[in-house]
Amino acid sequence: MSANIMREKMMFMVTWEWLSRGWQLFKQAALLNITYAALFLLIGLAVGTVLLHQGFSIVYFIAAGGFLIVVPGLVAVYYHLAEVIQRGDKPGFADILDGVRECPLAIMVLGLVSLVIYLIWITDALIIYSVYFDFVPTSLTAFGTDPALRADVAAFLVFVSLLGFVLSFITFCITVFSIPYAVQKQCGLVDAVSFSVKTVTRHSRLMFFWAAVLGGLTFFTVLFALPLLLVVLPILAYANYATYNDMLRLMESK
Repeated sequence: MSANIMREKMMFMVTWEWLSRGWQLFKQAALLNITYAALFLLIGLAVGTVLLHQGFSIVYFIAAGGFLIVVPGLVAVYYHLAEVIQRGDKPGFADILDGVRECPLAIMVLGLVSLVIYLIWITDALIIYSVYFDFVPTSLTAFGTDPALRADVAAFLVFVSLLGFVLSFITFCITVFSIPYAVQKQCGLVDAVSFSVKTVTRHSRLMFFWAAVLGGLTFFTVLFALPLLLVVLPILAYANYATYNDMLRLMESK
């Protein structure tokens, strides 16, 4: 078996282990995890209902992509709950409030940065939408019968997907480990972001694959199976917490 195949196999095995550990942490307080995720589900349902009712089916694609940019800061509470579980305690609803109240300044700044990137994404994506569709309702129901619309939709999706990939990967690099690091260490912004970027760049192949797993599962859940967000969101947050702990030990051993 070649070295490349072995590396690919190990990468899949490690990723599966992180997801499994995320599932185990999720089960420790399933109702609590689902309750917190329900806040974002309700927002998603409201946005999706409005857009689909108004005929802006394709714009919902933009909204789903934008969620990938802002979600790292939103799941910081799960990292706090994971810390509670790791201490051997049973988390309760009060711990959600504690997670918000004790949120380090570094995470607030990262949340603001993510919001700025999100606004850049929304603005640019809507500008591209207006170029192709004059900002009028464009339903996917006409997609199969109108060749011109089909070509425009395909081109639009290619452009916004490329833009979304760049912005979401930038967000991933600066937030994927900086937020759990800030929660655990109660450190400043520079230390947290430096740790995250350094870890991603030193293990770029594995981290790129991990970004694809996190982003892909989140995006397709929001786009096609929104109610599953109740379970998928906390599991992925806890899986990333497991990833962070492994990467932290690896970086500290060097």
